[in-house]
Amino acid sequence: MIRVVGPIKPSTGLERLRRSLKGGGFGAVVSVSTHVLILTMLTWFLIDTDSLGPEEPLDLRWLTAREVELKQAARAPVKISSVPDAIPTAPMPPQAPPDTPMPLKPTRPAVRPVDVSGRLAHRKPELKRKHMLKIDEGGKSDLAVRSALGWFARQQQPTGNWRLHEGYPDAGRRTARTDTGATSLALLAFLGAGFDHTTRGDHQQTVARGINWLVGQQRGDGNLFDIDEFGREEAFYAHSMGTIVLCEAVALTADRKARQAAVNAVNFLVKTQQPTQGGWKYQPQTPMTRGDLSVTGWALMALHTARIANIEVPEQAFVLASNFLDSVEVQDGARYRYEPDFDVSRAMTAEGLLCRQWLGWPREHPSLESGTRFLLGEQHRPRWDDGRRNVYAWYYTAQVLHNMGGGEWENWYRAVRDEIVSHQARTGSIRRGADVRGSWHPAQPRGQAAEKADIAGRLYLAAMCVLVLETPYRHVSVYEVTVPEADREPVTGDAAADRPGCR
Repeated sequence: MIRVVGPIKPSTGLERLRRSLKGGGFGAVVSVSTHVLILTMLTWFLIDTDSLGPEEPLDLRWLTAREVELKQAARAPVKISSVPDAIPTAPMPPQAPPDTPMPLKPTRPAVRPVDVSGRLAHRKPELKRKHMLKIDEGGKSDLAVRSALGWFARQQQPTGNWRLHEGYPDAGRRTARTDTGATSLALLAFLGAGFDHTTRGDHQQTVARGINWLVGQQRGDGNLFDIDEFGREEAFYAHSMGTIVLCEAVALTADRKARQAAVNAVNFLVKTQQPTQGGWKYQPQTPMTRGDLSVTGWALMALHTARIANIEVPEQAFVLASNFLDSVEVQDGARYRYEPDFDVSRAMTAEGLLCRQWLGWPREHPSLESGTRFLLGEQHRPRWDDGRRNVYAWYYTAQVLHNMGGGEWENWYRAVRDEIVSHQARTGSIRRGADVRGSWHPAQPRGQAAEKADIAGRLYLAAMCVLVLETPYRHVSVYEVTVPEADREPVTGDAAADRPGCR
């Protein structure tokens, strides 16, 4: 006979815990405490992680590069791929030795600066006329350049230099003053048209006085900047422009005095380049500073011009410059920015592409072709309109398109020529202090802010306009094969005296 005492109740976890504790089970106490602690920590971790949010970036600016790397690695989620049972995993690929260099991108050409022989040859009068007959119907460009050079000649100071901030209407602001920059811009306009300081003819004395002033301005370390003030924005623009002037003067005339000054100026640029990232900016660079593309483009052009003058430049300088371009490129080098954290702009894209062309990118490079289409877009068509004009961007765009050649370049040049020529001052007083004839007004209309014509003034804008107009003959296209000097027919008699000694 079975005696029923009462209903049988299922034992719960809580009831078992109560009985265990009542029985003095020390192990149970430890187990419960441990589980509560683990659950608390897991809850805290989940809440802390979620509180950061998926879009909140980490501010790592105060950390060292190694600390940044470790911190980012700690936050990165660990992805574990499940492997079905009985299916072996693929063997790990062999690891490269630690000193193996990183492979280049498939589309990234090696840094091989272009052949520079004969790149100034088209400045000879007969070759200049030949090229302009094809693209400058009616001689509009030539007439505008001659008128502008007349204006420059009248603005030269008795000491041989030019001034950016005074001496003529609508000069630049005093905060942007630099006689080195003004003198270099004026001399670039004369040299670009084929006028040097030794060949008899128009503007010889004007150019000679300017180059003598520039050489006399140079300091012992090679620096050409005229103001003894550290970190001024104009410093490396002016020095780079002056270096280009001296190197072109050497290439055109083989002047020994100018050559030594050019060598010193080139060496100063090489020594002040950012030693790991390769750029230049407003002051000599260190491992802790960073360059910008606007200054770097002028400095890199100075080093290319040094090669034209047969002045030695370390190969590493061009490799480093290419590294800098990598840091400011977008779309595999089809677009460019002023600095890595800036937006893409037309001027910087044109400047970056020009640097790539001189560093050896072939004409058919996909990124170069894409960037060229961007520059040719209707939204960038040259217009001398308020808020749209940007002669600084036109200066670089003209060179990129000229190197590419073809009908699109010719059509673009005619468009920009017409805009520039139609706004040149053709009348007015030529009295000193009131002289505008042959120049352009920097603020009527006011161009884009990036152009900075309203800050740098009338001389700056005049020089940039002339350099754009001179593009068809100022440099031979980097993709045009030139005839070596030794293979050209000898020039004798009177013609020999007029022949520039370009290399």
